[in-house]
Amino acid sequence: MFRKDFHVKSNIAIRGSDRRKLRSNLAEQLPSLSADEVIPNKDAMTVKKVFTHADYTVMVYCLNGDPVFFEWEKQLYPTVYLLWKYPGILPCLITWPPVLDKMVGGADLMLPGVVVPSFGLPEIAKRQLCAICLPDSGAPVAIGIATMSSADMIASGMKGKGVQTLHCYKDFLWKQGSKSNPPTIPFPNVQSTLSEEDSGANPQTNELSEVKPPTDDIQQLNLNGTSAEPNSTSINEQLIAATGAEGDTAELPAASGESVVEGDGVTETGGATGGTEDIVEDEEVEDDIPPAVKMDRLLYQCLLHSLKCKVKKSDLPLLTSTFYKNHILPCCPRNQTLDVKKSSYKKFSKFLQAMQQEHLLTVKTEKKGVDNVVDIDRSHPDVRAFEIPEGDTNDEDEVQGGKPTNSEAVWSSPEIKEFFQVTTKMLPVLKCAGYRQGAWMTAEEVRKAVTDYVKQEELADKNDRRLVVLDPVLHDAVMKKTEPSTTHLAWDKLFTRSYRELTRGHQLVLGNPGIATENQRMKKGNIEPIELKIQRKAGNKLVTLITRLETFGIDPKDFSHRIQKGVSASSSVSALPGQGQGQQVLVQGNQVNYVDKLLTEHYKLPRKYIRGLELAPKSGKRR
Repeated sequence: MFRKDFHVKSNIAIRGSDRRKLRSNLAEQLPSLSADEVIPNKDAMTVKKVFTHADYTVMVYCLNGDPVFFEWEKQLYPTVYLLWKYPGILPCLITWPPVLDKMVGGADLMLPGVVVPSFGLPEIAKRQLCAICLPDSGAPVAIGIATMSSADMIASGMKGKGVQTLHCYKDFLWKQGSKSNPPTIPFPNVQSTLSEEDSGANPQTNELSEVKPPTDDIQQLNLNGTSAEPNSTSINEQLIAATGAEGDTAELPAASGESVVEGDGVTETGGATGGTEDIVEDEEVEDDIPPAVKMDRLLYQCLLHSLKCKVKKSDLPLLTSTFYKNHILPCCPRNQTLDVKKSSYKKFSKFLQAMQQEHLLTVKTEKKGVDNVVDIDRSHPDVRAFEIPEGDTNDEDEVQGGKPTNSEAVWSSPEIKEFFQVTTKMLPVLKCAGYRQGAWMTAEEVRKAVTDYVKQEELADKNDRRLVVLDPVLHDAVMKKTEPSTTHLAWDKLFTRSYRELTRGHQLVLGNPGIATENQRMKKGNIEPIELKIQRKAGNKLVTLITRLETFGIDPKDFSHRIQKGVSASSSVSALPGQGQGQQVLVQGNQVNYVDKLLTEHYKLPRKYIRGLELAPKSGKRR
């Protein structure tokens, strides 16, 4: 729950009435604790209202600066800081340190990673709150909700998900406190179950020292995730299956056929660590990964690719929308489609916040709704280790030594494809050709479908082949109710009226090599051209305003830089009023002639998609 940073909405001192109410809830939900002892009257106590990365609203209660409880869905949960003071209030399961590392990253505890001592598991009911400890100490390092009872855990052969993790040591809730390390606490369960004849021996060493993680083979792994021993490859395969990514060198503590941890709620199975032949195939593991996790990985891959070879320091600061459109999307592999809404982040802004926590980049909010990427870190280990796919992305820029070349991108003329969408009125005529309502058709397909209907119903005038007889269906489809009734129409007028009754749409295939053309979607209505305006500012000075450049895949910042160099005049880029209205480029003077030249010669844009060329200064007059 707290594997990512959260937003603190409020942080206020708790009132006396709220303190009494908290004691009452604590006595009801955790009766093993003394509410008066845990929540004294005179100690400083605050309550924080936080929003987690998963949009959960959580109340965090802090005592003397350390969070001791958090309340989620009207249920109180103790933190590790409180459990270190009162370690015996929750039943405790034991796991290995490498598993804890995965739990910090958001993984749940799988039963193969649970250590079963000789005295057995503690009594745990299904959906009961429990703690998780490490073998060297009874100090809890995580808390969670058991997905099954302890009896069911044993009956299942210690396979499957055991505990749904809520909070653990080293997560962001722990970081809100003093960030102290777990103390060394003896295991109360061990001491209580030892017989009197064994009481002279150290309980911890007597019961738990015999249980050791199977790390002998894992220690042979080198930094690349491979092993020098032939029989240790199954360890690496299972490591990939458990973590969901190659190159992770964490140890796998279990020797069972199931992975120890569950990343983001995904259960994956792997081969045994004892050098068996049961190795999980990559394709099978990939099929078990949820679509949201796959999209997260694709998004992260495109980010690393863009940081390594596309974004230059001179491009900064960079609008986050431009960063996504012109730098992230072109790095998507050709056989895949990048969609942030299908990821666990849902919004690109949330993804950037998470990446900022990883210190990959820095995002600064200029004003509400306007965020800029102001810094990137190419020295980050993930960026340096990332290998650029060869010939598998939409990005056609050549890369040399991890840096983009300065070669000029070659633009081609954009192609505007006109389409028509089937409406309810035209559906009776077009459905005979197999079209459904809402389907998109080209002009040729509309003509062919209408012609096929006329031939099928034998509506061609036998006396004059230039005319078509209108039956009731065709009459209702192409004629308006306010028009006088008619029985015949010429072929050209029939087609014109058919186009009129359909919803117009277009598809723009851009000539920019940095834009993924296969991701262009059909849009209703006619395409809006680039608009040029001339305004007169104070002091009788003229400025040229250029808008709708983004429609044709033109980066306003790049355009502003080019026109600034071309006419040796100052230019700027600003956001248009209203959300999602795009940006406009402002340049000093009447520069319509140069804008016309830049758009038609460099960007290969036909003049019919440029509005305002008539505002160019007349020859012989000063600009």
